[in-house]
Amino acid sequence: MHAYNGNALFGKKWAVCGDSFTAGVTGTLITEGRFKGQNIAYPYLIAERNNMELVSFFMGGRTIAYPVDGTFHNSLTDPEADCYYRNIPEDADYITIYLGINDSHHEHGKGGDGEDPTGVIPLGSIDDQTTGTYYGAFNEVLSWLLVNRPFAHIGILVSNGCDRPAYRTAQIEIATKYGVPYIDMNGDRFTPVMIRSMNPDISEEVKQAVKIKQAADYPSNTHPNDKAHEFESWFIEDFLRRI
Repeated sequence: MHAYNGNALFGKKWAVCGDSFTAGVTGTLITEGRFKGQNIAYPYLIAERNNMELVSFFMGGRTIAYPVDGTFHNSLTDPEADCYYRNIPEDADYITIYLGINDSHHEHGKGGDGEDPTGVIPLGSIDDQTTGTYYGAFNEVLSWLLVNRPFAHIGILVSNGCDRPAYRTAQIEIATKYGVPYIDMNGDRFTPVMIRSMNPDISEEVKQAVKIKQAADYPSNTHPNDKAHEFESWFIEDFLRRI
């Protein structure tokens, strides 16, 4: 059922940047509507409810940073990639960025989640001006979007599932630096805690309980399951309405 008259999201174009936590991994497909045949995942659920045009900048294994050695190309800041951030349409009404899990794997030179860890991506510092670090890539993308997509509603979904809490806090620091709204998928006073939270204020017992109920196949696959995508779709949709 489509949204009511006066819905601010109705018919808007939404460019969604993300990784496997956005794309979905269970293989359960939507059975009806405009996104029939796509994975059950929050972007499709939200876009269907609101008759939004969805522009996919999401894929499993995606990073925001681009390793300086040029050995990895599934990156939002790789100039040669289809997902290059400057390819986000000029008429995008909404742009969300939900990236960081795979950047954290690249820093350690290993492949958590079974995805390609080729090329090193350091965390870096908040003043970095290079797409080769996590902080630097966010600086590059947000500074460009704010100038070149000035009327788009831009928001950050602070990634859960990263290797270390520093990747969570980096996204919050960056969002604050640019005055960009964010929603913390690790859980805070406004947002339910989701799987693989890196929020140190949430008890380990709660994190474990959430992991068990939201995992695609616990304990071997701790990507969000279909129920997790449906659950988070409602508060992510609410976030879009507020940015």
